[in-house]
Amino acid sequence: MKKMWIIIGVILLCLLGVSLFFFFNYEKKDSIEDKLKQNGYSNAEVTLILNMVSNNDYDLVLNLGYDKSLISILSSSDYQESLFENYIEYYVKNKDENINDIITIVNSGYDLMDYPASSLLASLVKEKYYINNNVARYLDYGNSHNVDSKKVISMVNSKADLGFYSNIYDSDLNVGNLVLVNKFYHLKEDYTPNDLVTLSGQYNRGANNKMRKEAADALMKMVDAAGLENITIYNVSAFRSYDYQVNLYNGYIKRDGQVAADKYSARPGYSEHQTGLCADLNNVSDSFDGSDEAIWLKNNAYKYGFILRFPKGKEDITGYKYESWHYRYVGIEAAKVIYEDDITLEEYYAYYIEKAPS
Repeated sequence: MKKMWIIIGVILLCLLGVSLFFFFNYEKKDSIEDKLKQNGYSNAEVTLILNMVSNNDYDLVLNLGYDKSLISILSSSDYQESLFENYIEYYVKNKDENINDIITIVNSGYDLMDYPASSLLASLVKEKYYINNNVARYLDYGNSHNVDSKKVISMVNSKADLGFYSNIYDSDLNVGNLVLVNKFYHLKEDYTPNDLVTLSGQYNRGANNKMRKEAADALMKMVDAAGLENITIYNVSAFRSYDYQVNLYNGYIKRDGQVAADKYSARPGYSEHQTGLCADLNNVSDSFDGSDEAIWLKNNAYKYGFILRFPKGKEDITGYKYESWHYRYVGIEAAKVIYEDDITLEEYYAYYIEKAPS
């Protein structure tokens, strides 16, 4: 009997606690409702606030006084109740900015509360290859160049906003087929891949006929596949040593001057050919563009792990003029992303390699 009374007592205490909770909760809600109306909110606006804002955040609302922008925030289809404090904090700092931009920036999940709201920043955070560590440079570049947000992302991620051959880094050889060599990343003079193999027979018509084994195997597979469609593909220039590039580059400078040479030839140590992962195919000439072979490569090379390394329209990112003949092996997985998203190796590297550790 005693045990039963204890159980009943516990139940009654629980019921009392629940009743008191709801009583004070509704009491508080009624009080908030009155204060909101006193601040000038209409009945519909009060109802919206009470439905869309948690009890813990009512004081934030009251501190704003009457503010029509608050209603705009709560009425947005993108509003998230869990981010209410962030919306208010960011809005208070950026009262003159577009409410939708404020919501977009907060919803992005990036740490941007100290950056001024703007339509540029709102468009940047929606880009697939946005990297939060680059936001200051994005804004600097975007505010000083009349280009869209996608272009801003591409230029900054590839470091092209810094100026070519500036901020030089050693190429990271630990990333295998994705090693980046360009006008920012370079190889040492004595670097030579230790797994070079010779291309011969139908696969080669050039003196520089060596590639790293995995790349060479993929190239031969691609050449065979093209042959089944009556398309003839072959290497004319693959691996080049540092010393070879010295002579080649200096020859171009002597002929055309350094400014012109830099548009189509790499400085020693900055040439992809030293990686053993790329090959110039068929015809190193602008006349190759538009040929059946060039069209086939553009549409199919990614299936074998190769990318068109210096595509048309990306010269300001790669630093080189369009080369329809220059293909680089990166592996099938990376090549597919680069091809389908129409990006460069610079952009892929920034997002999937450099960004990954952070």
